[in-house]
Amino acid sequence: MWKKLKKWKNLTKHWKPLAIGLGSAVFLLLVFSFVPIMRVSYVVEEMYQAIETYYVRESYTVQEPYTVMEPYTDIEIYCEEEPCERYVPIDYSVIGGEGYNYPGGTGCGVELYIKNTDVIGGTFNVEFLLILREGVTTTIAGSKYIAAGSTKRVVASYERAPLKTPYSFTYSVTAPTKPNPTYREVEVIKYRPVIEYGEVTKYRFVPEEVTVLKTRTVTGYKRVSLLKYLINY
Repeated sequence: MWKKLKKWKNLTKHWKPLAIGLGSAVFLLLVFSFVPIMRVSYVVEEMYQAIETYYVRESYTVQEPYTVMEPYTDIEIYCEEEPCERYVPIDYSVIGGEGYNYPGGTGCGVELYIKNTDVIGGTFNVEFLLILREGVTTTIAGSKYIAAGSTKRVVASYERAPLKTPYSFTYSVTAPTKPNPTYREVEVIKYRPVIEYGEVTKYRFVPEEVTVLKTRTVTGYKRVSLLKYLINY
């Protein structure tokens, strides 16, 4: 028995270095094959949410101005004589006229002969511009009704000073009026532009936002064994 133990002891002592070496090799092999010691990158597809904007066609109405031609009634005047007025002076002619001074040089008078050549009568007004002996001027007036076809004298007087000469005056006649036979008013239809407003449909693009799912490629990192690293990377 003692011999067997001694023999086993010697055998163990002989194989101990070999066993240690073999164990170390096995340990290194395990570390080489299974222990993740190498850091490597890898690519994966990742889902994520994103906000996207798109445009939709939207209708809307507005009030827009437009022009239409609107009819209206107007009065147009036509006549063949100028000035084109509703009433015109009646026809007349000035036959003659003269001035005179009062005895003693205290005043003066003027007279004008007018013939009414029209078919209607009326009152004629005459304004006289007098040039007096002192060189000053003044105005006086006179009037007279003259029947159709008649000749009358229109007289005016000035009491303060005499005339410079019997003919040192001028005159202006305002004759009565009558309807212009060629004057007429005609009602006509005319057109004028008028702005009106109407409802018009238009379109515009309006932005809207929606949430969508997208994928993206991301890089991750992991550790692998040295053996796997040598084989795959």
